[in-house]
Amino acid sequence: MDIAVAALNLWAKSGDPFHPLLAHMLDTAAVAWAILEREPGRTRKLYAADWELGEEEALRWVAFLAGLHDLGKASPVFQAAWEEGAQRVWDSGLTWNRELVKESWVAHGVFTELYVKEALEALKLPGRISCKIAKALGAHHGFLARGDELRKGRLHVRVEEALWKEVRNHLVQRLAKSLGLALPLGVGVRDLAEPGALRVMALASFADWIASDPNFFPYGRNPAHEGYWQEALSLARKALEALPWPSLQPGGVRPFEALFPFPPNPLQASVVEALGASFQEPTLLLVEAPMGLGKTEAALYAYHVLREQLDHRGLYVALPTQATANGLFSRVRDFLENLAVGQRWELQLQHGAAPLNPLYAELQEKAMPTKVYEGGRGEEGGVAASAWFSAKKRAMLAGHGVGTLDQALLGVLRVKHHFIRLWGLMNRVVVLDEVHAYDTYTSGLLKSLLTWLKALGSSVVLMTATLPQGKREELLRAWLGDGQGNPSLSLPPYPRVCAFGQGGMVAGRTFTLEGKTLLLEAAPVEVRELADALKARLPGVVGAIVNTVDRAQNLYQALGEGERVTLEELLEGLGPGPNGGTWPDLLENKGEKGQEIVGKRLADGTWVFLLHARFPAEERALREAIALALFGKHGPRPEKAILVATQVAEQSLDLDFDYLYSDLAPIDLLLQRAGRLHRHPRRRPEGHEKPVLGVGGLVGSKGEDGPSFGGELHWDKVYEDYVLLSTWFSLKGRDQVALPQDLEGLLQEVYERLPEAFPQGLRARAQKAYEKLRERAMKDSRIAENLALARLERLLSGVDAAALVAGLGLDDEEEKRETQRLLTRLGDPAVSVVPLYRQKEGWSLDPEGRHPARLEGQLQGDEVLALWSRAVRLSRHPIPRSLWDEDPPPAWHKSGLLRGLRLLEVGRTFPLEKGALRVELDPELGVVYRRV
Repeated sequence: MDIAVAALNLWAKSGDPFHPLLAHMLDTAAVAWAILEREPGRTRKLYAADWELGEEEALRWVAFLAGLHDLGKASPVFQAAWEEGAQRVWDSGLTWNRELVKESWVAHGVFTELYVKEALEALKLPGRISCKIAKALGAHHGFLARGDELRKGRLHVRVEEALWKEVRNHLVQRLAKSLGLALPLGVGVRDLAEPGALRVMALASFADWIASDPNFFPYGRNPAHEGYWQEALSLARKALEALPWPSLQPGGVRPFEALFPFPPNPLQASVVEALGASFQEPTLLLVEAPMGLGKTEAALYAYHVLREQLDHRGLYVALPTQATANGLFSRVRDFLENLAVGQRWELQLQHGAAPLNPLYAELQEKAMPTKVYEGGRGEEGGVAASAWFSAKKRAMLAGHGVGTLDQALLGVLRVKHHFIRLWGLMNRVVVLDEVHAYDTYTSGLLKSLLTWLKALGSSVVLMTATLPQGKREELLRAWLGDGQGNPSLSLPPYPRVCAFGQGGMVAGRTFTLEGKTLLLEAAPVEVRELADALKARLPGVVGAIVNTVDRAQNLYQALGEGERVTLEELLEGLGPGPNGGTWPDLLENKGEKGQEIVGKRLADGTWVFLLHARFPAEERALREAIALALFGKHGPRPEKAILVATQVAEQSLDLDFDYLYSDLAPIDLLLQRAGRLHRHPRRRPEGHEKPVLGVGGLVGSKGEDGPSFGGELHWDKVYEDYVLLSTWFSLKGRDQVALPQDLEGLLQEVYERLPEAFPQGLRARAQKAYEKLRERAMKDSRIAENLALARLERLLSGVDAAALVAGLGLDDEEEKRETQRLLTRLGDPAVSVVPLYRQKEGWSLDPEGRHPARLEGQLQGDEVLALWSRAVRLSRHPIPRSLWDEDPPPAWHKSGLLRGLRLLEVGRTFPLEKGALRVELDPELGVVYRRV
């Protein structure tokens, strides 16, 4: 039998013509090669350092390894899977046990792990390295092979005819020869560090994605032809140009004033000074400063400097919520437009509701003006969002992104293709904003992410207005590693900007700010009294941030009956408005969204708006846009207006109120909310010359146990009772807070207070709440430590707790009962639903039945988007557990956007132990729960 002929008959892609396995291996190697060619030089240096090779030699070696990813297809089990191809292989002399193959199927990735380990050991690679690379390449479809899969695979290998091994050896040798790689290669390392394994693991996976696209690599090309490798390399380069894969050219560090239409303020000037020295290693920049000082612009400039100094590949800005990501997206776009002079830069919005963002849709159209999801190149220069990178699993590979922290944290949880997310963050500048906003579990995942970012050669900008010392030290230790002592001891005073290298702080700056004094006053908690108190603050722009959606809905209703207002009526009532800000965007939406209910107007002319997370996605996005347009820096600013909101308005949204009410919350979050008060210099209405923060819950009950945060308020279900009690104790009787002078002291006071510091009458309650807090914090911290890739060596492990997530085969948008608590946020179980109305014939998105919703058949793109834009996430017991037991409708299951959603009939009741819970959808209030 001619081994070379038999090898050419092995197929990788079925069809007429089929695509030979050797051809696909060469195509994938060519894509990996071309990707690294386009990457910044520092990315190639990282690969070279992994193997202690020169850059050119490392490029050939890594491309060769990527080409081995499908060696497992040179197995009887795979080759037998396509009847026509199987017959061709059989006729060439490669046969198999038909009965065994029929009864015992094994995925080809499992065989890749077994065959690659054998092949690399035959090339004299150390056993530990061979094992790691084999595992990494075997996982190219998303997960490591399980023990039971490997046992079944070994059974097949034991009964294979010897000719199969000869054919695989031929494939390996042909691949190496085509790449100009002399084997065996004398690598300089005896073991491969996990970041190096991840770099190969991820590169092989997404190189395979591109090489598997017949639009880029037509099937049927003969790999035996001389010049095939050069042809494959040419096709790879054209494919990357068409995507387009990022290829940024350095342009030198530009002054701050050249990138922004204003000179740097003291905070921004401190960042410029801290980064003035030329850094040679990944850097963590810590920015701690009060709200509203331009930390975003400081972080963007830091990205520019670090990218130019360290040759980073791009930027990712990670934020707590979709709303905050939407709020910053336009600012990042404008900044990148200034940088991308004559170049084409990629920018993706990365969160579940990104397609609803009009600016993101505009960037997609800019990339492909004829049709977003079809081929064709758009404008050559500036910032755009290409369709290829808009797919969820690929978005993190784009050069620049703005999104939620969750998208980055999925990289340190073993969900499908998590390693591709980490590769996308490699050699990048990652901005982590509002880092104080996360609970113990999410903060634990964040520490794991910091560990990986440093190991992968990335720089980080940590931004916060209010960070307790304990949390700051944990985050810095995650970056610096053990043995660095107390990293907070040498920090300059607050507010501060500090840069940390591999071994500790390399630059630290403090700066002086013009102080602002917030006047504190106790406000009523009962919604009717609170509504009267808010209206008494008119005229002016009044904000109210409350702790639960139910309370927000009740407060909105308590403000009084009014005439429902559509977007069209709002726009007409307030006139053309300013040219800046987001008001012009709302005017453009008038035709499409003009009849949407967006609020109400009271008899005295007061505009009242409601914003929370229990609106369908498109309604929430519209209400966020209205809040930003009216109450931001450039809004038309009504004479009398009230916005009632939940925590969605707490962070990063550029809102500016004349008066602000807040339910009592942990001190750091309460002060964060206060950042929406007198945020921008402007002339204030009479009576609002000074910033006044009204806080509900400051007046305690007359009992010995102090204030109650439970009962109908449910505040103790949202926040820890002990932290609320400590915040209350620090603020009761206090009539003002001086910023920034009092900020750090208040944080330390609240978070370091022990139960014995409370008065005797409160001590027993404080002790009980403190023990509960400690117990939960330790539990959540352990969960994060166990489930995340908290240590680098866990990457390829199959025997620790982190492997539990991989064992579930969890995709990153999965909605399953057993996987709910294994993602990026702990909390009450939740499910994403699409509220639909039952009609005589089928279902509809609206109560009148004007917009039908199909549950079966093949949905068109506009149908998918219409359903998806109505999604809303619900957590009220027993809704999630009831709906998890129901499958998505058949048509939804076929769609990547819809398969994680469940149908919820509007008006459906869910049984409770006593009575039932009915779910309704109100155009003013959003999803409403009613006990029946």
